Amino acid sequence: MQDVNAVFSGDGEVARLARATDWGATSLGPAERWPQSLRTAVSIVMRQGIAMNLCWGRELLQIYNDAYRVIMGEKHPAGLGQAVLWSWAEIRHEIEPLFERVWGGETVYFEDLLLRVERHGGVEDAHFTFSYSPVLVETGEVGGVLINCYETTAQVHARGMQQERDRLLDELRVERARLEYVFEQAPAFLAVVRGPDHVFELVNDAYRQLVGRRELVGKPVREALPEVVEQGFIGLLDQVLTSGQPFIGRELPVMLHRTAGTPPEQRFVDFSYLPLIEAGGERSGIIAHGTDVTDQVVARREVERLLVESEEQRRRAQAARVEAEEARHEAEEANRAKADFLASMSHELRTPLNAIGGYVDLLEMEIHGSVTEAQRAALLRVKHSQQHLLTLINDVLAFAKAEAGRIELQLRPLTACELLAGVEPLVAPLADARGIALTVKECAGDLQLLGDEERVRQILLNLVGNAIKFTPEGGWVVLSCTHAGEWVDVCVRDNGPGIAPEKQAAIFDPFVQVDRRLSNPRDGVGLGLAISRDLARAMGGELSVASVVGEGSTFTLRLPRA
Repeated sequence: MQDVNAVFSGDGEVARLARATDWGATSLGPAERWPQSLRTAVSIVMRQGIAMNLCWGRELLQIYNDAYRVIMGEKHPAGLGQAVLWSWAEIRHEIEPLFERVWGGETVYFEDLLLRVERHGGVEDAHFTFSYSPVLVETGEVGGVLINCYETTAQVHARGMQQERDRLLDELRVERARLEYVFEQAPAFLAVVRGPDHVFELVNDAYRQLVGRRELVGKPVREALPEVVEQGFIGLLDQVLTSGQPFIGRELPVMLHRTAGTPPEQRFVDFSYLPLIEAGGERSGIIAHGTDVTDQVVARREVERLLVESEEQRRRAQAARVEAEEARHEAEEANRAKADFLASMSHELRTPLNAIGGYVDLLEMEIHGSVTEAQRAALLRVKHSQQHLLTLINDVLAFAKAEAGRIELQLRPLTACELLAGVEPLVAPLADARGIALTVKECAGDLQLLGDEERVRQILLNLVGNAIKFTPEGGWVVLSCTHAGEWVDVCVRDNGPGIAPEKQAAIFDPFVQVDRRLSNPRDGVGLGLAISRDLARAMGGELSVASVVGEGSTFTLRLPRA
């Protein structure tokens, strides 16, 4: 027992508790059997006034002093004789590597290390300055770890508060300088006057410019600007300072001596007088803030004069607009009548043309007798001419319907890849006959567009047919589709001669043909692209072209994505 008292000397709480602890129940064994190195280390810890914790053996069983008990908080007294990693389980992943370094013979030191610890009934952030030092046993090996620890949470917080205070003071200085700069550079005039005599304390450049660059600071208003005394401004300042109620003036005239030795000049100002109220509630001065609106007032009065003079012109213009509206209405009616006439004539012409085609078919079938080869050749030319004329009339009829607004559309979701696949067999024979390589690129299987199936196919057939006709033998035509956001683009690209920039807009006009090869007249009356664009727009889309002479063209049908 005397040996135990010698090891755990002192009258502190931890020393008394250590003397009463059954150390034989721990892996350290009875205290009287401890090696001298452990007894010496424990004796040093117990006698120290600074926080120390001796963690012995690979289990790192804790023997600490009264100063360290404060750091332990509610972990004491259960932590005495227990493994340090058990007591400080919440920070085990942070401190365990430190113990491993000490077992390797290294001393570890940290200042103001931030740890989240559980104590005093909750989890808190705490800062510690500490060292982990190896304690050697008689064999020269490391037998334990001595922790010298000092909690610096209060000091870190104090430094943080000081740093925050310094930061706020710096920000205040910067803000004050910024406000002074803004005050001086503000386009509106600003002035601060103090006391019952309204002595100028601050004025900015705009205010000095308004009053003629006079020296103002330190002078009462009636002395610095004597011409305003009889104009009522001193009375307004007295009123605001006495009542505490702001005053706001709009376009008030003021006579000012802006240049020495010249008569007063009239200016117009928008301004406000605002009382300056101190922390105690007393009114110590007034802020004058406003804008010189002389130019605006003069300009407005001139505009008002011009408005009066132009009223008659406005009435005449109104009459002209009425006449123009009537003329526009008449033009629309005439255009509608033209479209109705074209539609009617095209319809009437199709009937006899269809009859001609039928009779030619009957003759070719030798219903009315045998036909010679020469006659059959003549009938073939008649058939081709009939079909060509019928195509032209169909184009005119389609255009007339579009112009008259009689196109009926059945919009529904259409699968893009099916549309392109359906077009290919219809134009492949024409491409083969002209020696054109036709390629249809695959689209995403689930890509859909919103349109009328028949009209979309009509547009694509027209675009692909044109590309094949205008591309020289040995060329290529590619049909593809992409999507961008809410739109689906179906593109027809060729490597033909291209279209000159100045002619690209004209190809969508009715009855206009732009021969991309500049030779060899083509079939049609120039309605295909005009009709196709009208159909695209009717379905909520657009038809456009991009072309480079000598490289080819790309026509793009853009329709809403379904």
